[in-house]
Amino acid sequence: MVAPISSSRVTAQTARTNLPTLREGSKGPAVTDLQNKLKAAGFNPGPVDGAFGPKTKAAVVAFQRAQGISTDGVVGPQTWGKLNRTGGATPPAPQPGPGGRGTAENFVQRALSQAGDRYIFGAEVNLNDSNPRAFDCSELVQWAAHQAGVSIPDGTMNQLPHAQRAGTTMSVEEALRTRGALLFRPGHVAISLGDGRTIEAKGSAYGVGVFSAHNRGWTAGARVPGLQY
Repeated sequence: MVAPISSSRVTAQTARTNLPTLREGSKGPAVTDLQNKLKAAGFNPGPVDGAFGPKTKAAVVAFQRAQGISTDGVVGPQTWGKLNRTGGATPPAPQPGPGGRGTAENFVQRALSQAGDRYIFGAEVNLNDSNPRAFDCSELVQWAAHQAGVSIPDGTMNQLPHAQRAGTTMSVEEALRTRGALLFRPGHVAISLGDGRTIEAKGSAYGVGVFSAHNRGWTAGARVPGLQY
């Protein structure tokens, strides 16, 4: 005998099937709902205006990457399901522990939340601002570290010596394998995702985003002093 399906299960299934598939170019109340959920989950979709543009797509991709699901920038049933578990309400303040405040993972997640922002050389942001609009490379590192609960100076010429004094430097090869490590080359710094990619404010032609870390001329790597890895 087949067990009856509960009404709550039917309701949940119906809700999932009624959720629209959204992609760049979509507009309307469902996009507004998506943008609000992304924002509540800590990912910056740009203006909450009901228009699925490049900034919203970048936030979707960053969210999908953080959740370990396909990073296609399309919001289907799987992405909606993850959002409804993590983005339906404003999240509590981060706590110490895996992925929490003071960890390399929180540092990475804060940087990923700004994917799609502009690059402006010499940009200075309020480190307490939860959602700035523009960064340069070292400012993104400084802001994300501050959001994760540690201090690091501005400027690549200061950040590497800071790590050297703290004894957290490592080889480039190790940094490429270490999520949340810093990758340095003269005049530039990026955050390693540990899988051959970076999150960084790459330049005015690129903005803030996820990029390949390979063959980029890195000369040094380091952990951010004070973070738990």
